[in-house]
Amino acid sequence: MSKDLISRVNDFLIKHLNQADVKDSEIQYRYEHTLRVANVGTQLARDEGANIKVVTVACLLHDVGKYDTNENREHGRVSARVARPFLETLGLSPKEINDISYAIAIHVDGEAGYDYEETIESKIVTDADNIDRFGAYRIYKYMQHLHTEQKPIPELKREVSERIERLNQFRKDQILQTKSGNEWFNKQLDLGIRYYKNYMEQLTNTSLPILDFD
Repeated sequence: MSKDLISRVNDFLIKHLNQADVKDSEIQYRYEHTLRVANVGTQLARDEGANIKVVTVACLLHDVGKYDTNENREHGRVSARVARPFLETLGLSPKEINDISYAIAIHVDGEAGYDYEETIESKIVTDADNIDRFGAYRIYKYMQHLHTEQKPIPELKREVSERIERLNQFRKDQILQTKSGNEWFNKQLDLGIRYYKNYMEQLTNTSLPILDFD
């Protein structure tokens, strides 16, 4: 894939994100998340025999319009509208532009807002986004959120137990859309399950020892 193409897409992404009226840390997270999604998507495209160019460009632009709407559910469709005029400057074929736009538009809730034939590339972009959302960094962010307020240990144990149950259900349901995506996602889920179970043990041990000697 052309390095120039990726460089131009990256420059457009950075420029647009930096126009958002949000904290620098938010922009940094969104950009770093995007890079991870693009790398995961590129590997999934190889594994699934999909169009690597379409997947990589779509992954890089999947959240370009994240801060152009106050409705999180809409940000895929908004991102597609932001990206399309730029895509038309890259010398891509009409089908490539349409496939990239569709993959971006549909990645949040499965709705593009218009009729289009589903593609393997769109499934991969959605899978790649979900894979990153359950990685090690999200465990860290969840733990930060869990401890934003001082909570009693029984409440912490309840919340963590519910989290483990949710991850186990995802593991059982195989919720992603591609075989390769589910295999990768399962590794992310297993990482989270192991971590939260270990944390539950620590919560259980956060108490006075029970002794039975006189």
